[in-house]
Amino acid sequence: MMFAFAAESFRSNASHQTAVAAMANNRSSSSNRLQVRRVIDVPLREVSGISLRRGRAGRMSIVAVGDHAAKVAWFSLPRNDEGRINWHTSNIAKLSGSLLPKRDSQIEAVCADGLGRVLLLQETPPRVELVDLRGPKVVASIDLVVEGHAGIAQAWSRPKGSRGEGMALLPGGHLLVAKEKKPAALIEFGPANSRSRGLVRGGALPDGKSWPIKEGRHRFVALAVWLPDRILAKTCADFSDLEIGPDGHLYLLSDKSATIARLDDLPVGGGNAGLLDVWRLDDVDGKPEGLAFTAGGRAIVGLDTRKPRRNLIVLEPAVAQVHGYGPKA
Repeated sequence: MMFAFAAESFRSNASHQTAVAAMANNRSSSSNRLQVRRVIDVPLREVSGISLRRGRAGRMSIVAVGDHAAKVAWFSLPRNDEGRINWHTSNIAKLSGSLLPKRDSQIEAVCADGLGRVLLLQETPPRVELVDLRGPKVVASIDLVVEGHAGIAQAWSRPKGSRGEGMALLPGGHLLVAKEKKPAALIEFGPANSRSRGLVRGGALPDGKSWPIKEGRHRFVALAVWLPDRILAKTCADFSDLEIGPDGHLYLLSDKSATIARLDDLPVGGGNAGLLDVWRLDDVDGKPEGLAFTAGGRAIVGLDTRKPRRNLIVLEPAVAQVHGYGPKA
């Protein structure tokens, strides 16, 4: 009976992989191609990351960063995708306690917790800063260290190696980081001696909740590593940004492949990252570097451009629609 169950499980998994592979190979079909619905000007040069901040009482805003200067820009999401946008900006490098340089800041990603505090990911050196824009002040500075994962550790420690390009907040003060390439990987970071949480649908930091961490300097270590399986690696040649969709799924943006991928659950302790669905970006004028979503599940992509205009696009159709599902408080 155990053999029969294992054989059936294998056939089921093989059938799923075959279906996903067929879907990935046919991603050029019109049903999985995204068109530009709206173009927006972000008051930043070389946008490198964007994120959807989900506050209390359903309040949402888009936060953007660039790697040209240590600045953050944000706006409250209008009630509809065509509503008026009012940008706000803040110069992070001027804050007391910030270790970010004023120029060539190497900020590659941003995310925000439910209190509106912003986490900035710096590629070189590999670290993050948690900033309270209302203070404004630097709440915490976190060094990101990879130990005990031979290949990833070596790649992470190279002076000119590829490191973090995207991130998402997990409960318990953990952080999920996308390593861009050579090799591309997803890494869960947390305090030493803590255990991997993994990520299932709806398991990210809940809306309106604070990301728990004490003020001051911290050292996070890699708790788990997920490498892309064969299909995901073929579909996403690099990992450029991460975002949790309104539907509770984890989404991945690939610059080189010009794709947005919906990922399967990440098992506790690491393993492989798998693909559930994929969409191709059509006629994008710029380098796609950041991923977020509207409340209705339409993808928003930030573009790395030399001038601070036409560098944020809203795409259609929606890919992350909410059907009574999402992170729960």
